[in-house]
Amino acid sequence: MANETYSMSASAVVVSGLLALLLVGGGLVGCPYYKVWERKMAGQAELQYQQGARQALIAQAAAEDEAAIKRAEAATRRVLGWTDAARRGCAELGRPGDRQCEEQMLRDAATYSIAKEGHEGVIISVGAPVSVAVDPTRRPASE
Repeated sequence: MANETYSMSASAVVVSGLLALLLVGGGLVGCPYYKVWERKMAGQAELQYQQGARQALIAQAAAEDEAAIKRAEAATRRVLGWTDAARRGCAELGRPGDRQCEEQMLRDAATYSIAKEGHEGVIISVGAPVSVAVDPTRRPASE
């Protein structure tokens, strides 16, 4: 009976040794493949991140373009309103069609708008005959 116990434990040792050898061998063979797979997954994750970041930048640029267009449209409406108000104001003062009166009213409206909105300066262009540059920090030449 002692021999049977000894041979069972010897076969268990041999099987354990073979399993250990198989695990070590599998680890040596599988480790490079795992590293390649891990790098591949990391590369795919980075690619997806970069694609998401690119799409976000494209969306942001489109939103900025749309906002710039809206700001330009609003500025155009504002200037058209100023010119209309300048014409009506000069007409009410008894000076209809007076370009100097209209230009001065445009300057006043632009200066007021800039001061109200806190802008540092804006260029107002109202057709070919009238072009007024407004800078609230610059003193007018007539003073």
